[in-house]
Amino acid sequence: MFKCGGTGEVKPADSHVKEICEKIRPAAETHANKQFECFEAVEYVSQLVAGTNYFVKVKVKPDEFIHLRIYNTLPCYGNELILHGLLHHHEGGSGTIDYFEAHINEDLPKYDD
Repeated sequence: MFKCGGTGEVKPADSHVKEICEKIRPAAETHANKQFECFEAVEYVSQLVAGTNYFVKVKVKPDEFIHLRIYNTLPCYGNELILHGLLHHHEGGSGTIDYFEAHINEDLPKYDD
């Protein structure tokens, strides 16, 4: 059951989510500072906000996964895809995908004027 502002049920990655992940792959590789061996969306949950947050488990090696937080803006704001978070897991696929806080912008270097 979907609750307003909460995440939905975990679902297998469908073609729409796989397409989103392929589009966000360059940003994920830039943030991780590495090229991933593979980049296969496995499962996801979504959250309806002023746009949509997607929390996606992505296979990057046979027993290595990352979790992505991807924000898709509303069409009136350009329907952009923005990487808001990336978590690394070595759990052989057992890590549950769920909501996690955005943290990409916090990781950017800060410069003094």
